Amino acid sequence: MIQFFSFIGTPLGWIMYQINNFTHNYGITLIIFSILLKVCMIPLGIKQQKGLIANARMQPKMKALQKAYGNNKQRYSEELQKLYNEEHFSPMSSCLPMLIQFPILFGMLDVIYYPIKHMLRLPAETINKAIEIATAVLGENGLNSYSKEISVISAIRQNSAPFYEGLGTDIADKILNFDFTMFGLNLFDQPTLTPDGKPMGLYLALMVIPILSGVTSLIMSLITKQSTAATTDGQMAGMNNSMMIMMPVMSVWISFVVPAGVGIYWLISNICSCVQSYVLNKVMNPAEEIAKAKAEEEAMREAERLERIEQKKKAREQGIKDPGEKGLSQKEIARRKLAEARRRDAERYGEEYVEVTDDDIK
Repeated sequence: MIQFFSFIGTPLGWIMYQINNFTHNYGITLIIFSILLKVCMIPLGIKQQKGLIANARMQPKMKALQKAYGNNKQRYSEELQKLYNEEHFSPMSSCLPMLIQFPILFGMLDVIYYPIKHMLRLPAETINKAIEIATAVLGENGLNSYSKEISVISAIRQNSAPFYEGLGTDIADKILNFDFTMFGLNLFDQPTLTPDGKPMGLYLALMVIPILSGVTSLIMSLITKQSTAATTDGQMAGMNNSMMIMMPVMSVWISFVVPAGVGIYWLISNICSCVQSYVLNKVMNPAEEIAKAKAEEEAMREAERLERIEQKKKAREQGIKDPGEKGLSQKEIARRKLAEARRRDAERYGEEYVEVTDDDIK
């Protein structure tokens, strides 16, 4: 599964390699990379924020269509798609950033599980030779079930002599001396619910990662809920409440089933998301944007109403019954009035609108 996402892991690993050439510290490299990646995704975050606002603005119009054409699913679908096209709205616009996070997560797994390939940039033949030596040192049962490259790093620290003999001094030094830790924490270790033989200090340090991942995810969910509370109701509000529970649980679970390096990436990503959401809600608050849009729409309707009143006033002064009916036959005027009455009834009672025929106005 992880190898399937190697096409994502390859460019991510190259970026981390370049950053590490400046930092010479794998932990700091991971932190900088996580922040840099989140910065690059800011345009998607803005798009998501705009999508949330657009979705809330669309709700009244969508409810009106549901009321008018709810009994005719085909007509409702057609009118809904027509509304989407007119408003240039995509229902998936607010979900895109969330969907993109998961392929990147699997790409990060590829980088962490294949450190010699991505961070040391050794050729495949050399890596395969190193795995053969690690198998001889650790035995088949001693190899990491997820990554043989991680086993190579463990094996060379247990017994480096076979690696110096089989790979040469330069390559063996490169593997042995590369520090894959962060503040003393091995980023290949994985958090567990129980110590499982780990020193208590290491066990507690690893446990902090999923706990903080869950807390930061909950904070992010609360920020999102607070910003959209005034714009959601009914089913949408229930969905938001479900997401507020699901996302922290998912963050904790992810941090427990991946190495610490991936968990730290996820944690930093959550922190950056909290900051981004807070800033965007200050700059583009959904409730304020929708209130502004409603005020503009009401002002426009009022202007149109006053314009119609003015037109009718002028029409009466000129002896015209209705400027919109000027030049129309009595039959066509009756057709229009009946059609308008039917539209109002259809919207009011949720019935399907029926076109007016000549038989209706005989």
